[in-house]
Amino acid sequence: MRGRGPAFPRRVRVGRVVFRDPLCTCALLYILLYFDSSGFLRLGLLAAALHECGHILVFALLFGRLPVVEVTMTGLCMRVGGTRLTPGRRFVLAAAGPGMNALLAAVWYARASARLTVWGAAFLAANVLTGAFNLLPIPPLDGAQMLGACWEAARKKLQSAPK
Repeated sequence: MRGRGPAFPRRVRVGRVVFRDPLCTCALLYILLYFDSSGFLRLGLLAAALHECGHILVFALLFGRLPVVEVTMTGLCMRVGGTRLTPGRRFVLAAAGPGMNALLAAVWYARASARLTVWGAAFLAANVLTGAFNLLPIPPLDGAQMLGACWEAARKKLQSAPK
């Protein structure tokens, strides 16, 4: 078997969304959701999708167009390909995802503080964990992007300083 051929494409593009290995991704998602009797995985996926919506919203506000979103077996990833980003914009764009999770967690906590249910606590935890995980300074996570933007801005400032 040489390639996957047209029956099993490696990439499928639908507008601004690119699905990588769609057959494997859909099969894995189906299996995970089938065995998710508690529904907690669904809340985690919702938190991840809302996290990505934060990035997409800020990108649309900054550039007036939608980015390309890639769906893979490891999650969603926004591709800015070819878009020139200043360190400030890169930082804001990277911080938008964890910021969205923090905002959702804060609103959910304030809303549910009087009567927190198991589902409310799980949604709150999913947003806190998704946002915190993405702040780790490990490429390609948002924390590494934010750290890289700060490093680039500091380096430019040092290079432009009078000697």
